[in-house]
Amino acid sequence: MTLIALPLAAVGAGSLLPLLLLVVQLAIAYLVYRDAKRRHSRHALAWALGAFFGNLVVWVLYYVVRDEVGR
Repeated sequence: MTLIALPLAAVGAGSLLPLLLLVVQLAIAYLVYRDAKRRHSRHALAWALGAFFGNLVVWVLYYVVRDEVGR
């Protein structure tokens, strides 16, 4: 019996990238939430959910308007 070299995706390495992206999204959503809470925003949870589900668009939007968020 001979061993056949399998591509990395066949042995599970392909599942690491989506997991890594999920962790990054969660981390950024947490950072947005924490920053909005520190700025006394009434909508901190909404910003965090938007950052998680809206990705780059909401991240950029938050950091553009974050000075006005807590007012």
